[in-house]
Amino acid sequence: MVIPMPKYWIRQVKFITDRVEIEVPDIEIEFNIEFSDESNGNIGHIKFYNLSNSTIDKLKVDKSFILRAGYKEHSGVILPGIIKRPVTQWEKADKVTTLMVGDNTDAWLKSTINKTWKAGSTSDEIARQIIQQTGLSIGEINLVNNVSYEKGLTFSTTCRKALEEIAADTGTKLHSSRGKIYLRPENSANRRAILLNSDTGLISSPEKIQEDEEDAVEKYSVMSLLNYKIQTDSLIKLDSNTVKGNFRVINGEHICEGDNFNTSMEVERIASN
Repeated sequence: MVIPMPKYWIRQVKFITDRVEIEVPDIEIEFNIEFSDESNGNIGHIKFYNLSNSTIDKLKVDKSFILRAGYKEHSGVILPGIIKRPVTQWEKADKVTTLMVGDNTDAWLKSTINKTWKAGSTSDEIARQIIQQTGLSIGEINLVNNVSYEKGLTFSTTCRKALEEIAADTGTKLHSSRGKIYLRPENSANRRAILLNSDTGLISSPEKIQEDEEDAVEKYSVMSLLNYKIQTDSLIKLDSNTVKGNFRVINGEHICEGDNFNTSMEVERIASN
């Protein structure tokens, strides 16, 4: 049995807004943050125990925040988000404040684009200009087919719907995560791999997911110690006793609840070149 390095035992969780910083161990914090390749960003809940009334009053709807978590010398941003709904109630002797939260993608979900591009404009350049309109960053633009619009193109709609049309035209997947927008081939992963083995946080052996017979891609359910770097399309290099190889993260969840301080994920094997 391999004993994890000491840094994996020293948990760190911090919630930051412009007027508030809440962190463990001063306050008990729990959270579950889901991530997927859906275009509406990451969602989840953050729970605080026994906050002061003055602090609770500062946790307002539409307030921006950053949630950081991990271990000593290995922590980072889990979610830059927006408070959707705060609720405070008593659970026996504890005053519990629960925040329903979402990715900081409101600008991208609500912003609009009213513009006409000239004949010959490409989907790549149009997508970049639409993303700029949202105020979010470009995570990656890697179009399967960079279409040239011979008659030009006009959008008068939300930026999200416009980009969904660009994605459909180009045979490309669209999703947003952590304040960035990605246009990538359906099964494309990040270039930099995250090694998961017993020394780097892998918990138990990956479990194979039974799919329809038509789906020939190997998929597994994987659990690791909480790793803030893991998100949709992360490239995972699995090195377990039963499964080895490169995999793309399809979806998952970061969990901090009681003894659970984990990242669970569904992954699919990436074919070797």
